[in-house]
Amino acid sequence: MIKKLLLISFIILSQTLRANGNSILVTESTISLDLDQSEELYFSFAEGDIIEFDLEMVKGKHLKEVEIIELPSNRVFSDFKTKGFTKKQLQIRNKGIYKFRFYSSSLTRRVCKIKIFRTPESEQTKDFNTNWKWKTIRDTIYTPYTIDSITGYKNVKFKETFKELIKTETIEDLILNKNQRVHSYYNENSSSTYLRVDLPNPSYSDLKEEKIIAWAYWIGVGEEAQESYKQNVMIVGDLAKNASSMYLTPLGSLAIGAITELIIPKIGEDVHYAFIPDYENAQKYINGETYLQFDTGKGIAAYGKNSNQTQGTFYIGLYNDNQIQGINVEVKIIIIKEVKTYAYVTYDRERQDPIVVTLDKIRTTVNETKTRVPVE
Repeated sequence: MIKKLLLISFIILSQTLRANGNSILVTESTISLDLDQSEELYFSFAEGDIIEFDLEMVKGKHLKEVEIIELPSNRVFSDFKTKGFTKKQLQIRNKGIYKFRFYSSSLTRRVCKIKIFRTPESEQTKDFNTNWKWKTIRDTIYTPYTIDSITGYKNVKFKETFKELIKTETIEDLILNKNQRVHSYYNENSSSTYLRVDLPNPSYSDLKEEKIIAWAYWIGVGEEAQESYKQNVMIVGDLAKNASSMYLTPLGSLAIGAITELIIPKIGEDVHYAFIPDYENAQKYINGETYLQFDTGKGIAAYGKNSNQTQGTFYIGLYNDNQIQGINVEVKIIIIKEVKTYAYVTYDRERQDPIVVTLDKIRTTVNETKTRVPVE
């Protein structure tokens, strides 16, 4: 009951003051709002002021929301689906900025008229300025951090190990030395045969690498070819004495390019030969069918080198076209391997390492924000 009496007394007092001319008009405005629009008005009020608020709907039934907020975030009044009101009163407890917010969620435009009065508590606040201004607030933040500073350098001795190439050698290796009988055409045995040749695959280990860089062949028939090869051996031996150790055997010298020609016999029985890439084509060669080959020829003796096909398996086909006499064919193949030998070598080293001292520092950051404050 006492609360009701106080409220009635407060209303009567404010109406009396307004009637006596003590109420001061703060604003009289027309606000137009479309869908999902809001309008905000800001005013300053003095402590003890009585706000009197009138709202009249001109177009539309209501506004979705009307609220008064004491900045920064203290809501002191709110009304939903407001159809309008007269002489809505609110006593100001704290001097400050107050936001009047009007919001519409209607599809059609809403228009309203508002009047805001203030009744000062005393003559001292009668001329209080309800305007506001922006005030910049600077907030200084001190952030501790550390930084590493180089104050000098010191010499540090250490050992460093490298894998280094010690030597590269060229090695000759005889992988095929065979005397093959090839029967005559009218012999009950076939006058065609083949030999299988397996080139070693590259070999790698931690400290050694081996690979074939080239190979050379000699194909010769009978004693005449054997004598010619012996002559080639003697010639290459003399070259080795007079020049350098790069001259190996006749085929080794041919493979590395030290010599380009070998002596071959001018008389004797000949043989047809073919270098065949795989077993399937070797069988076709024996059967007299069309086959693939990467080198072929015919003679009492023949030689050559190859640096393209340096690994894998191939076949050498031999054919005797002599109708009565069989032949003995000597086949030699020498490979040239490049051998690289490595070793781990350790060296004494010296470097300069920085002397680092960690320093404690403080970083100053000034943040600026703007806020509304009363003019006075």
